[in-house]
Amino acid sequence: MREIRVGCCFVLATGVSPLKCSALFTQPHQQLQDLLARQQWDDAQNLWLELAARHPDQPDQLLLLVQEFAAAGQTLLAAELAGLITDSLQQAGKTHEWLFALKLQAQAKPTDRSLRAAIVTAYRQLHATDPRLKTILAASAIEDHRTPLPDGCARVERLLALNTGAYCQHKSWGFGQVTAFDVALQRVVVRFPGKPEHPMQLAYAADSLQPVSADHLEVRKATDLAGLQKLDPVALLRVVLLSHDRAATGDQIARALAGSVIPADQWKRWWDNAKKLMKKDPHFVVPAKKTELFRLRAAPVAQQDELLAAFQAGLDITQKVAAAKQLVKILDEIAQPELIVQEFADGLREAIQNTKASRVADRLEAAFVLEDLTKTPSEWVNELLAGVADLPGLLEELGAASANRAIAALRRTRPDRLLAQLNELPARVLDDIADLLPAAADRVLQHIRNQTASYDLLHWVARAITAPQPPAWLEPLPPHTVLAAILNALDLADTRGETKKLRDLLTSNETLLTDLLVQAPPEVIRDLCRQLLASTGFEALDRRSLMARIVKAYPFVQDLLVTRTVKEQPLIVSRASLARRQAELDDLIQNKIPQNSKEIGLARSYGDLSENFEFKAAKHAQRLLMQRRAELEILMARAQATDFADVKTDSVQIGTSVTVTDLATGQAQTYHILGAWDGDPARNIISYPAALAQALLNKKVGETVTAAGEHGPLQLRIDRIEKTPAKVLAAL
Repeated sequence: MREIRVGCCFVLATGVSPLKCSALFTQPHQQLQDLLARQQWDDAQNLWLELAARHPDQPDQLLLLVQEFAAAGQTLLAAELAGLITDSLQQAGKTHEWLFALKLQAQAKPTDRSLRAAIVTAYRQLHATDPRLKTILAASAIEDHRTPLPDGCARVERLLALNTGAYCQHKSWGFGQVTAFDVALQRVVVRFPGKPEHPMQLAYAADSLQPVSADHLEVRKATDLAGLQKLDPVALLRVVLLSHDRAATGDQIARALAGSVIPADQWKRWWDNAKKLMKKDPHFVVPAKKTELFRLRAAPVAQQDELLAAFQAGLDITQKVAAAKQLVKILDEIAQPELIVQEFADGLREAIQNTKASRVADRLEAAFVLEDLTKTPSEWVNELLAGVADLPGLLEELGAASANRAIAALRRTRPDRLLAQLNELPARVLDDIADLLPAAADRVLQHIRNQTASYDLLHWVARAITAPQPPAWLEPLPPHTVLAAILNALDLADTRGETKKLRDLLTSNETLLTDLLVQAPPEVIRDLCRQLLASTGFEALDRRSLMARIVKAYPFVQDLLVTRTVKEQPLIVSRASLARRQAELDDLIQNKIPQNSKEIGLARSYGDLSENFEFKAAKHAQRLLMQRRAELEILMARAQATDFADVKTDSVQIGTSVTVTDLATGQAQTYHILGAWDGDPARNIISYPAALAQALLNKKVGETVTAAGEHGPLQLRIDRIEKTPAKVLAAL
């Protein structure tokens, strides 16, 4: 006799198993399984006790029910109930069953002395004719009180199964075949691949070898590969699953068969066909997910019956919908589906009715499945959609297929609902209702011009307006206004995650950016380039990449990308102008920027940032303030202050006053050439970087220079050079 341990119990694997359910116990057996599945332990125990009182002459059938307690993890309870029928089994001469009941008790009492003696007695009775038994009992140490009974029993069973010719598996050496069982030397000899006639002491073999059936997949691959290859897919998969305790993942099945039994290049086609055949065979359970197990049932169950049981057991509407969706897939394969369809339909209607009104998505999913089952429109669909307050939120919550059905239903009954919330709809929904959008053209254009369009609406309009045949109703909208709105939206976003799809649209589409600029005037293009370069919505590398595309189409903006490699010269400035710039910077840092941050926080508290004008205005002001701060900090870093006291007058220098005569008119004019930030044309003060000052610098009295005038070039003669008067400097 051989036994295989499953969970917390032992299943007899002899030729005649006592653990077969009689017709008398079939219904109580099912009732007990249902109670245990729902973890109603007390009710299950009471049912068993009632059956024991009613059928005391059926201890073997009662033992079968005890096994269900052990399989459900109720080891102590199974041991207690097995103890109530152990004597009856022994007295009835049912030695196999008696030993099985003793083993169940051993799970709860692993060191019980009287139980140990009873188990050894049962083994001796059951295997009285086996000359190996005495040696096996000694090698297993089952009679040693230090050996836990479950371990001792497992060793005995393994050694009993390791008879000459039997197959076994070693975790390192793989499969082997027993060629000899030597009682005198207390060892077995096993033929492993690469280890022919390998001897092993019985005590070691009991712990390291696992007996396997001659029908095991790996054994048959070694002994009858050609026979396996001739099996049809269902029969072959039955062998695989039986070799994996009736359950295996798709990956496990592939590892067992692909490349060995089924050629690797034929595996995919074979496996796809095999799954279809398993779905039609009631002996198999085919999972919906790749990570779940394929199972081989002990008895066939029609798939529709299994789905009905799952539907009835489902406590939540989502569980019922999942079972109903599976039924829809096999509906055409059921000979007479009317009754089961009616039962599912009634259950779905009841679930929709009883589920909370706030769970609109779940109820709508059920309504759609109801339509699929009955093949007729459900009154629930329009009723549920009519009561939806947050339509965009509902469409996001629904699965893609159900969202499309909801949109189709609204198109038929309430298109105005879709258009009223177009600035909140996902871009994929806008694609589905594109033919309705002309009716809302003014609203769309207003959102773009006011820069209040949602990310999804911007995404849709950008694609539509640059399409080969853009919608006619978008013609009044200059494409560059869409780009301006996109850049503004990216800068105003709180996080980059929420604008990823919009950024990806610009970066992944090689022509979109230049297409949006195609009608823009040069100054607008330059402004948008500056906005792009200053944008916080892109990484620096992306900004450069996008600018490279624009430069290629519009070379005149290339100067915006010039990176100066020569160290910039300092800016010569007056102390007064430096003080003014410093005061402006201090005011920005200490007053204006903190005040702007408060305004942003206050505007954010108003909610709904997509339609919040105060928030957008405050963010725009923030961008301008930060740009001005950066500009001032760069300028201040270059500034070099002077009081012009040590200026020389032998040539025109910064800090000198120069008198010149226009040779064309004979008119004389005095100019004061001062710091970079001192320019004041009304007082004839010229900043030294100005064109006229650059023409005069370093020239001497009597020299003539050419300078640009309002009506053409001017010829100017230098008549006098002197230090700038103190009163002019004092007024700076």
